[in-house]
Amino acid sequence: MNTKADNTIIAFLLAFQDLKTALGEQEKQNLKEVAKQLDTQPKAWEDYIKGRLLKIITPNPDLNQSYQLYKSQLDNIEEIPDDLFPTEAEISRLNTIEKSPINRGFKPKDEATGYESQLNNIVVIVGNSSEPEETVKQVKFLEKWKQFLSQSNKSN
Repeated sequence: MNTKADNTIIAFLLAFQDLKTALGEQEKQNLKEVAKQLDTQPKAWEDYIKGRLLKIITPNPDLNQSYQLYKSQLDNIEEIPDDLFPTEAEISRLNTIEKSPINRGFKPKDEATGYESQLNNIVVIVGNSSEPEETVKQVKFLEKWKQFLSQSNKSN
């Protein structure tokens, strides 16, 4: 369950939620492109989309520092408890908060399947939002991740 793709996306979401400054217009546009690609071609993650996401993270010193911290913590986790995964209700609530249904690419499924798909949905919603910095702060399951990671680090 704990794949590198999951670690990259979850580390990005955690770091983005902690970011104190707004993204620049180009960064927001790039994030929209990443979200669009994840929505329409999720299987292109390794070959294409991951690199685009890292191009948003790396040049932003605050985002990159926080991302690297979370990524290293996540890479040391062997098993992820099921209660850390976003639920369909959380994803739906985020869609309601943003108030702009996403109708690009394939018709959305009624229910997200698998952890990777659920994370992709979160990135799609955040990336397509008019204010991604505010939307990511509404992603409540990330708080559970932060608590889990701080507890995991204390035990290591």
